[in-house]
Amino acid sequence: MTVSASHVYLYAATTGDLVKCYAAADVAGIPYANCTGNFQTAWKMAANASTLVIAVGGAALYSLYYNPCDWSNPAAMAGGHTPFELEPSGRGIAEARANYVVNAAGYTSLDSLTLAVMLAYYAVHGTFPRGYKAMPQQEVPQSVCVRGASPSVATVSVKTTSVDPTSKVTAPSVGIYASFTTEAEVMTALQQAWPGIAVTAALGTQASPYTHVVANEPDVLVAKALEASASNAWWLSFWTVSWPQSGTTYYQAGYDGGVYAAQQIAKYPGSRRPNFVILDPEGYNSPATTAADFQSFINGFAAGVHSVNSELQAAFYANQWQYSTYQLAKLDLPAFIAIAPIAGNQPEVSGANIKGYIAYYASCPAASYIAQVKLWGGLYNTVQFPDSGVDCSPV
Repeated sequence: MTVSASHVYLYAATTGDLVKCYAAADVAGIPYANCTGNFQTAWKMAANASTLVIAVGGAALYSLYYNPCDWSNPAAMAGGHTPFELEPSGRGIAEARANYVVNAAGYTSLDSLTLAVMLAYYAVHGTFPRGYKAMPQQEVPQSVCVRGASPSVATVSVKTTSVDPTSKVTAPSVGIYASFTTEAEVMTALQQAWPGIAVTAALGTQASPYTHVVANEPDVLVAKALEASASNAWWLSFWTVSWPQSGTTYYQAGYDGGVYAAQQIAKYPGSRRPNFVILDPEGYNSPATTAADFQSFINGFAAGVHSVNSELQAAFYANQWQYSTYQLAKLDLPAFIAIAPIAGNQPEVSGANIKGYIAYYASCPAASYIAQVKLWGGLYNTVQFPDSGVDCSPV
């Protein structure tokens, strides 16, 4: 038994925890409208036998269990107690019950986010997201009025700028993957009518956050060019994130990289943002050798991105061997698959989550290479020239 996504609500009593609600809703497929920071709304939903309420973060958990801040409520009960009980800890809940609340409060901010993602997804799908294993330890409710908690959290500190809707494609499209060093080079690609632009925004580092923007900031160059030209070209932003140091989990390393990526993207000029923020899992330290660790790394990156801006579309890049070996077709995230050569070739893998193919190398004239890539069926594909430049137009 599972609960309809429209009947699952995530409640937070602080701004930071409400951001986690949006991230969890994004992963689980729950409407953003079901993320609430209103105590009275959460109370009504928790009392309803047909809706499941997930309390995200300690402040939300404490408020629905003890109401220690003595907030007004639909039952006009005094602070210090509520009619609500907690669902059993340590497992997913996929059934709504009147006067029961699901506990997504962890002892760290990351634990609360992880719990929110796992429990929201389980409620709707009856299983945890692929790559997620044991749940973090859940907090025990306390009769403490948390500083900064509010009975009505009206806003969240997430960036609302997003991709240009006109940049979305419905048929196979082939853009250019290049190493841009100036805004003028990006403008040249746009003037040549390349329908999409892809760049490596960051390279891996040995320590957290395991990635750092490239010195000439190619993503910023793309943002400026798209804004200046009012182009509707789509945009792929690749983030190379290194594997974790000893003692750090794959999920944590991915999460750190995702947070860093989204924080940098929040600083970009203009209103346009990448269509996809893509994890390129390589670099320093010891790589994942099991499907569970590889998937956990990717899921951590997506959670980190969404914890900062739930509007960004996290994705991942892999070669065909990795996609097959680590069972990446099972992930609920867009995949971009490396493939070479282009001429006379075709993908050896398939999966519903494959959004595009990152193909190399093309030469001029490029038309035959582009025609070949389009046959593979991906929507957002790229070709790269051997010098990583903008060598010619797509026609």
